[in-house]
Amino acid sequence: MYKTIEELAGVLQASRDKPILILKHSRTCPISARAKARVDAFLGRRSDLEAYLVVVQDQRKVSDELAQALGVGHQSPQVLAVRQGKAEKALSHYQITEESLALCFGDS
Repeated sequence: MYKTIEELAGVLQASRDKPILILKHSRTCPISARAKARVDAFLGRRSDLEAYLVVVQDQRKVSDELAQALGVGHQSPQVLAVRQGKAEKALSHYQITEESLALCFGDS
């Protein structure tokens, strides 16, 4: 989890070398809880994939900056597949499944 806009810049820079998964998560939404469980299960099989969690209640400025920097409207829950500093794919709500994540990030 990262908390500052400065850290976000580092994450976007890191995506130039490897794909990054960013999950925007709401602690109060049951749909977000299910999406997070699916992401956690997917990541449990993918130790090679770098992932970041943004809890929207705690990190609203970071969430807003992500939306602006990547040109993707805010959703929660939302998974962003970031490559080369750009959002290659955005999934939200019920689109977030282990199968859709495997399509976004490959399944190694």
